Amino acid sequence: MGAGPASTPLGSIGQTVLPYATFQAAFTKDPGQLHDAVRTATAAAAGGDADAQQCMIAGWHDAIAALSQSARPVLAMGESGAAIMHTPQNGLASRVQSLLVRQATAAGQLGTLQPPQAVATPEGDSFTPGVRYVKFDDADVAGWLQLLPELIFKPPKATWIDPPPVPETIADDARIAVFGDWGTGLYGAPAISRTIAALDRCDVVLHVGDTYYSGEPAEIQDRLIGNWPRRAGATLNRSLNGNHEMYSGGNGYFQALGTFFQQPASCFAMQNSNWILACLDTSYEDFDLDEKQVAWLKAIVDAAGARKLILFSHHQPFSQLDAQGPKLQIALAGLLRTQRIHAWFWGHEHRLVLYDPHPVWGFKGRCVGNGGFPAFRDDLPDAHGDVYQWLILPAQPHAPKAQLLDGPNFWIPQSTTGFSPHGYAFLEFDGDKVWETYRMPNNIGLLKAQL
Repeated sequence: MGAGPASTPLGSIGQTVLPYATFQAAFTKDPGQLHDAVRTATAAAAGGDADAQQCMIAGWHDAIAALSQSARPVLAMGESGAAIMHTPQNGLASRVQSLLVRQATAAGQLGTLQPPQAVATPEGDSFTPGVRYVKFDDADVAGWLQLLPELIFKPPKATWIDPPPVPETIADDARIAVFGDWGTGLYGAPAISRTIAALDRCDVVLHVGDTYYSGEPAEIQDRLIGNWPRRAGATLNRSLNGNHEMYSGGNGYFQALGTFFQQPASCFAMQNSNWILACLDTSYEDFDLDEKQVAWLKAIVDAAGARKLILFSHHQPFSQLDAQGPKLQIALAGLLRTQRIHAWFWGHEHRLVLYDPHPVWGFKGRCVGNGGFPAFRDDLPDAHGDVYQWLILPAQPHAPKAQLLDGPNFWIPQSTTGFSPHGYAFLEFDGDKVWETYRMPNNIGLLKAQL
């Protein structure tokens, strides 16, 4: 399949961002025109239902407020930060970002924020792709909102695919690359892709979800598939569903399961003689699992015998630094109560955090959401140094003790010290043991231990 990620054509959205300042400038030029466009678009999407239209208008105001809030830290960095991708956890805001990037790109209304360039790291030179931005005015936004109003205000939800009842077989000495929140096409993501493509051996490449801004088909094509690590041979390519994929209804993601990934469903399992790896879809029902998926997982685990269980999902069951996952805890109460889970890998938080075994449930939690989204460094004691370091997070009533990777991000040259490091995890199975290694985009290992 080639030796590295596909290059991004000029007309694609893969390396294009929407600075909030551009949107704000268009809005302030003629607010009345944009308000009229929103009313027209919501009327079309609501199909004559006045109450539904009013809900959509309220949702629009909430979305733009969320977009503004997500932009504030970026704008506060001044010119160095204005080029940075940002997006809130708001479906409508993310869809608006997707729309504006797609339409401006198609119209050729682009500018260059950062050219492709080499970046110097302590371990040697690497690279970062160029970043483009979209240019438009108030008339553009007003017109584009009315093109396909249903997709912006009421996107159809993809049809669920039932997972297969039998796990795929992987080697007893399987090698698996795991990364999350990687679907940006920017910053450390392409470097991770090239690194994984060049590994001597990698049996499974697994993304634990999130393609930005809203996972619409063009973004899935350019930022997920177009940037995917191309490896020759029989490598399994697998991607989990994230909340950003579902913001557009999930149709682009579910289509890619069959056309590119050759993946049976958005949740699936893999096993060898000693281990069962259950990969969950916690996004089709946001931050949750429905009864059918829970029943499928129970049947998979019941048939697994003495194999040790590792879970993979987009969302977290708990966190020291973000929201908890109470619905996931309730749905999987049986597995948690019996300490059936050995380890659980997730993304969603744009960090690398390694948790001690949970004092009640027993498993080791691993947040690997540092694959490609630019995340501000956490404001913790001893943070913000100019070298990589592991910061200790003392145990809390709701989450075990953990260590958080802090340090500069050399793949964001506009503000190297402002954003936390990107990277990926590499799992090496050896009989009843698994070794976990955490690596930078240029494959420098930071930690290796038995999982």
